[in-house]
Amino acid sequence: MASVRFNDVTKNFGNFVAVANLNLEVVDKEFLVLLGPSGCGKTTTMRMVAGLEEVSSGDLYFGNERMNDVLPKYRDVAMVFQSYALYPHLTVADNIGYPLMIRKVPAAELKRRVEEVARRVELQALLTRLPRELSGGQRQRVALARAIIRTPRVFLLDEPLSNLDAKLRVQMRAELKRLQHDLQVTTIYVTHDQIEAMTLAHRVAVMNNGVIEQLGTPKDIYNNPRTLFVAGFIGSPPMNLIPGEVQNGTFASAGGLKVNGLARANVGRAVMGVRPEDVTVLMDGSGERNLTAPVYSAELTGDSTLVSVRVGDHLLTMRTDRNFRGDFDQLIGVRIPADRVYLFDQETQKRVDF
Repeated sequence: MASVRFNDVTKNFGNFVAVANLNLEVVDKEFLVLLGPSGCGKTTTMRMVAGLEEVSSGDLYFGNERMNDVLPKYRDVAMVFQSYALYPHLTVADNIGYPLMIRKVPAAELKRRVEEVARRVELQALLTRLPRELSGGQRQRVALARAIIRTPRVFLLDEPLSNLDAKLRVQMRAELKRLQHDLQVTTIYVTHDQIEAMTLAHRVAVMNNGVIEQLGTPKDIYNNPRTLFVAGFIGSPPMNLIPGEVQNGTFASAGGLKVNGLARANVGRAVMGVRPEDVTVLMDGSGERNLTAPVYSAELTGDSTLVSVRVGDHLLTMRTDRNFRGDFDQLIGVRIPADRVYLFDQETQKRVDF
């Protein structure tokens, strides 16, 4: 096994900087998730680890071994792509066992390990089929099993669950997490799905425009976002972000929203952030409120209801009881506790402590 270390790594495509001055260490046996939107540099970062993209400048290490000039076949990494990359003429069993086949593992041992891995990803009934006879989700599971069957120095997973249905995706998340725990292999996982990042990772690196905006545990990133981008990217539904001004400890925005008690005299132009679960819906006329507004929408999600109101040009969403019975345009009250509010500077987009 090995740690993976980036020292001032930059990747350019012509004049375009895909990854800029990346300094990051993925410690031995860690499950690190690179999280961000399309084009943020996360897949390029992974491809440099695999050797599929050259490092433009800086140094990439596995442990103490510099890898910049090491060919992909000598890096001992197992990679699962978003596309399946299966051998069309081989059965499921042969596709899964191929890494062991080329290592000349004895037939009985190979068969046992193929069956064991196939059982983990629910493919045991499909081992004699060809890839063309499988659904997209089944093909993705074959690709996962092929990577799992060997014990590489590093696992690289590029959105491996993207083609699975919702139920199987939840099951495979749990299976992947358990597998990584059991195998103790350093793992780098790329996704734009923050639920995957929060549930799988030991640490999450949130990327934007080729740089890491924040690195930390899922809990830390969720509770202590350092930038406006991170605050809006993490959470389902995402954090409410309402622009306004803070003067004399009071936040005020267009649309009549006011929050007092922010204990900072004059921040000026700011964006207030508050998570939907931290906002209270008031159905009657009692109780202190920060806003009274008509219901814009109400969405039952099963265990709760997401209620939205308009604040100027923005929506404020609250997570409330599943038995909520409000209707369109019904007036409701909104209460936002000052101690659950985040403030971000509108210019720098960095979090402001208060």
